[in-house]
Amino acid sequence: MRKLIRSVLPAPSTRCARSRRLLKVALGSMVVWAILPSLFGHRVVVINTSPSVAPGLYMRFAIEPAVGRIIDFRIPYRARPYVQRRTGQDGEDWYILKPIAAGPGDRVNTTGSSLVINGRATAPMPPDLDGAGRPLPVWRENRLLAPDEFFVFSARIPNSFDSRCYGPIMRKEIASVRRPLITW
Repeated sequence: MRKLIRSVLPAPSTRCARSRRLLKVALGSMVVWAILPSLFGHRVVVINTSPSVAPGLYMRFAIEPAVGRIIDFRIPYRARPYVQRRTGQDGEDWYILKPIAAGPGDRVNTTGSSLVINGRATAPMPPDLDGAGRPLPVWRENRLLAPDEFFVFSARIPNSFDSRCYGPIMRKEIASVRRPLITW
């Protein structure tokens, strides 16, 4: 009978190693579950599902906004009427994640058929109507950006809802600079 029990049960050292491993996994899982709410609750990490920036997890970094960096910001007031018509909600607590295409001192021209940044045609202007036939707002100006202005633009999709629609973002409107942790 003892031989049968020994052959069925692992050796004591193997059982201890498995127990320690299981304990480590359990404790690690508890730590992760304890930390995740604070990371997401305080917006240290955000999930992006929009196609205008690669979908994935983005972490907040304590660096200044600059051309080429991705920022998140609340939906600008001038864009909220469109958001209201599109979603039925005011979007007051919603954030947009976009890359900065132009910054302070850059010339942005949206008066023609293309977005022109510092004399270089960057992309076509968005269509007059969105996919559901609703009028899209369009920002039409040709000027230098002020010291506290940033122009966001996403080249990933042609109809991105970006500064071509609602104009430059003020520095005070920027919640944070983001970098991708993982994208899919």
